[in-house]
Amino acid sequence: MLIEDQKKLFLKLYNVSRETFNKLENYHEMIISNQKKINLIGKSTVNKIWIRHFADSAKILPIVAKFSEGLKLNKTNICDVGSGAGFPGVIISMLLQELRIKSNVSLIEANKKKCLFLESVKRKLNLDFKVINQRAENLHEKQDIVLARALSPLNTIFGTIKNLVGKDTKIILHKGAAWQDEIKELKNKWKFQFNIVKNNKLIDDSGGIAIVITNLHKKL
Repeated sequence: MLIEDQKKLFLKLYNVSRETFNKLENYHEMIISNQKKINLIGKSTVNKIWIRHFADSAKILPIVAKFSEGLKLNKTNICDVGSGAGFPGVIISMLLQELRIKSNVSLIEANKKKCLFLESVKRKLNLDFKVINQRAENLHEKQDIVLARALSPLNTIFGTIKNLVGKDTKIILHKGAAWQDEIKELKNKWKFQFNIVKNNKLIDDSGGIAIVITNLHKKL
C-alpha cells in the first residue's frame, strides 16, 4: 500500500485533527531521516510506517483512554517499556494530548541513541512525554498503565516490568498470533487476569492482538 493510501486509511480509522496529522507526518519524516544511522524500525516496515507502526500503536488508545478516565486521577502515570522509535508511547502521548486527557507518559529505552532520537521528537513535535534511558527492571516507580509493543515473550516481559506494577496497574501489550502459547507457559509462574482485544483486520490480519492484563503477581 502506498504511503498516501496508508495516510488515508489512518485518518479513516482515527479521524485525528489536522494539527495531530501534521505531527504524524513530521514524525514519519524524522524516522525516515534517522533510520540508516540508528536503525529505528525493521527494514521490511519502512514503507509501511503509517499502518504497521502508527495505526498499530493507536489501536490501544480507546483502552488507555478508558482506564485513564476511570481512574479519576489528576494525571495518569503511563510508561512504555522498550519504546525504541516511540511505539506505542509517542503515538499514545500525542493522541492523549489531542483528547485533553492529562497523563504523565514515560518512554523507557536502554539504547542511548534511540533516547536522543525520542528527545528530538519531543522537542520538534511539542509533546509532553519523559524519556528515561534505563533498563525497565532497574526502575521501581509504580505505574497506572504499562505498555509494551513487540518487546519479548510474556514470561520475559513480566520479569522486566514487575517492579513497575502495583496491585491496580493495567498492562496493555501488543502480541502476535502465538499469544495463546505464551499464556499457557505462564500458568505455573504467575497469577493474572487478562482480556483479549482483536486487531482490526485493516491494520493487521496476521492474528495479532492486544492483551490487557490485571492483578499480576508472581506465584510463591
